[in-house]
Amino acid sequence: MRCLVALILTVLIVTPEVEAKTLPDKFLGTFKLERDENFDEYLKARASGKPDRYDMENLTTKKDTHHKDWALGEEFQDEALDSTQHKITFDLKDPNTLTETHIKVDDPTDVETYEYRRDGDYLVMKMSWKGVSTSRYYKKQ
Repeated sequence: MRCLVALILTVLIVTPEVEAKTLPDKFLGTFKLERDENFDEYLKARASGKPDRYDMENLTTKKDTHHKDWALGEEFQDEALDSTQHKITFDLKDPNTLTETHIKVDDPTDVETYEYRRDGDYLVMKMSWKGVSTSRYYKKQ
């Protein structure tokens, strides 16, 4: 029995490793999409994704939020900046104002609405809480 175990170990040690394909370094890293050409039309032609569905990321120093696969006017539940579950609805207040309304699941009386407007090359997000207001400016890339 010892002879058999030694033989198997020897075979495993001596067997050369199979060469794996390696992705060249030039394809590694973080890339930010700068532009595309005719991509929406391409997706429509392929019938990819769901029409009129959106994803949104809000990256902050405190916490990042990622709301995926939502539609205007449809409520969904997700984790918010305060790490609690919220019922969230994105909608158009008027042709120039997108709203994002949050209702805390554990306290439905706690409602907060963020407003987004375009100002030139910027998307301006306005929000306030207990008398403290802020505006965040996102430059269109």
